[in-house]
Amino acid sequence: MTNSTVTIAPEVIRTVVRNTVLALSNVRRIARHRAWRGSDESRGVEVSVHEGQVHIKLHVVAAIDAPLVELGRTIQREVKTVVEEIVGLQVARVDVHFEDVAA
Repeated sequence: MTNSTVTIAPEVIRTVVRNTVLALSNVRRIARHRAWRGSDESRGVEVSVHEGQVHIKLHVVAAIDAPLVELGRTIQREVKTVVEEIVGLQVARVDVHFEDVAA
């Protein structure tokens, strides 16, 4: 199949990212970042794909006692691994913004 293509919608990548982040014990929720347009499901996770590389921006609410820098690095590592394994695209960057902490 020489002329076949596979297309993955950014919404699919966004769902994979959301599920990965929400599965981490020190993440309370994805913050609904007001500046972004779209449904409630899309707020807080921004995904863009440029030349086969994925760029991800996350807005997260962490556990009140979570070490934030360590959690941020864990989120980056987990998201990169899961997106590359499941989606099959290279992750160029994962930016994590902590919006708040909660019990």
